[in-house]
Amino acid sequence: MPQVRTLLLEIRVTEYEQESRDLSHPGTGIDLSVFGSEVTITVPYWHAGDDAAVVLGQVSTLAAIVEKETGLTAYDPQTESPLVETPPEDSIGLTSRITEDLRSRYSG
Repeated sequence: MPQVRTLLLEIRVTEYEQESRDLSHPGTGIDLSVFGSEVTITVPYWHAGDDAAVVLGQVSTLAAIVEKETGLTAYDPQTESPLVETPPEDSIGLTSRITEDLRSRYSG
C-alpha cells in the first residue's frame, strides 16, 4: 500500500469481510478492488487526450505494482491482451474515443 499512496497520494481504503478491500482515488476515479486472489483495476470514462495519458500511465504503474506483489498478470479485457503488451497509445486512443463518444451522446 505505501507504493500506491506514493503513486496516487490520496486514496480511500474500504475494507470488507472475507479478505476484500477497495482502494479508490477520488481525483481520477481509479479503483482497485481485491477479493481473495482476484484483483481488478477500473477507470471511469471521463478522461480524454493528455488527461487520459496521465491516468492510464498511473493505471499501468499500479498494475505493475500489483503484478510484482502478487505474481498475477494484468489483463486488459478491452484489448483482450496482457496490459504490458498493449501499446500506451492504443489504450489512450481507445479511452479518449469512448469518452468523447459518451460525451457526445449524453451532452457532457
